[in-house]
Amino acid sequence: MGLVLGTLYILSLILDLTKIIFAPSSNGKRNEALSEREQIIEEGKTDVTEAQDDTQLIAVIAAALAQYLQTPVSNIKIGSIRKIHEKTPIWGMESRIYNINNKL
Repeated sequence: MGLVLGTLYILSLILDLTKIIFAPSSNGKRNEALSEREQIIEEGKTDVTEAQDDTQLIAVIAAALAQYLQTPVSNIKIGSIRKIHEKTPIWGMESRIYNINNKL
């Protein structure tokens, strides 16, 4: 076991040395690239909108889900609501519907 541990330690030292030896030393170019990225990000920022009160939306979704599953709303717990990608293939949509029908 000591032999394996020693070999792994030596291997880690060799890997650290290769990072030092073969790493590009162009720190100036990195800093310029980072500053350009920061400028692009600052230009692309938009105003943050305030969080809306989505209780009505949650109530409507819960009611629709309860009607679809034919269960009372009190049996449904909504943890989060997120949009499902529209580019999902038909087999993915079918799988989701199958899981909903069998698990709920």
